Amino acid sequence: MKPLLFRVPSVDQRSFRIQVDDGSAFYAQLHFHPEVQLTLIERGEGTLIVGDRIDHFQPYDVLLLGSNLPHVLRSIPPGGQEQDRVTSTNLFFLTEAIEQHWMQFPEVMHLQQLLHEAKYGVRLRCQEDNALLEEFRKLPQQRPFHQFLFLLKILDKLVNDEAREILSRTSYGRPSRPNDHFRLERVFSFLLQNYASPIALEDVANVANLTPGAFCRFFRQHTRKTFSHLLNEIRIENACRLLRESNEPMSQIAESCGYTNMSNFNRQFKQIVGMPPSQYVRTYRM
Repeated sequence: MKPLLFRVPSVDQRSFRIQVDDGSAFYAQLHFHPEVQLTLIERGEGTLIVGDRIDHFQPYDVLLLGSNLPHVLRSIPPGGQEQDRVTSTNLFFLTEAIEQHWMQFPEVMHLQQLLHEAKYGVRLRCQEDNALLEEFRKLPQQRPFHQFLFLLKILDKLVNDEAREILSRTSYGRPSRPNDHFRLERVFSFLLQNYASPIALEDVANVANLTPGAFCRFFRQHTRKTFSHLLNEIRIENACRLLRESNEPMSQIAESCGYTNMSNFNRQFKQIVGMPPSQYVRTYRM
């Protein structure tokens, strides 16, 4: 198992780094790093995990992920075909210099609120014609000075946009016990790979190398959720994707996401999404 502390490459003393990801999948391991991450998803979609939030990412999402906030983007579908490729532009930066120096200027003090929200993860869903996206795409070719100006500009855009949403209910400091994150990574990987099959508490506790009772305490402490609730979130997230993308019968979609009982599927779907699956389909396809 590779360490979860992700090292952002750095070759000079610059206070931020630009990175373009273009491949068949994003980095698929739950990880964290001291840098704040500002990301534009240009191509690709899949399951987004930020802190204790399970959700969906899609093109033109702008994400602001705070220091040491565990996160992962699991691409769907996997594959190396051109139409399956994922692309993102990422800006990594440390907040110390901004908070110690720039925040002394009244003109940028309003960004303190956004940097606080970043500890929980922030997302803004944009439309394809948003002018800000084209500036984001040009970022790798810009001079460092203009890149820094863009960073301030997009932070200002985010803090003034009421459509932004907070992703996680829990913020995370630098972990004092890295082994806990190794356990979480193994558990998340196991659930994301096996959610379509029956999974007992004993199965996932074995993955974490804990007794069922110890695992329940560990899992709730680190995710603020029960194992069964998070498993249902993963299953329903994938059911939403299939309802949007396929014309398969709802019973077949439910079964492919781990539900053999339609009543349970409908109940869990409404509890997590806020509406029955039939209404979700009508709303999405309007």
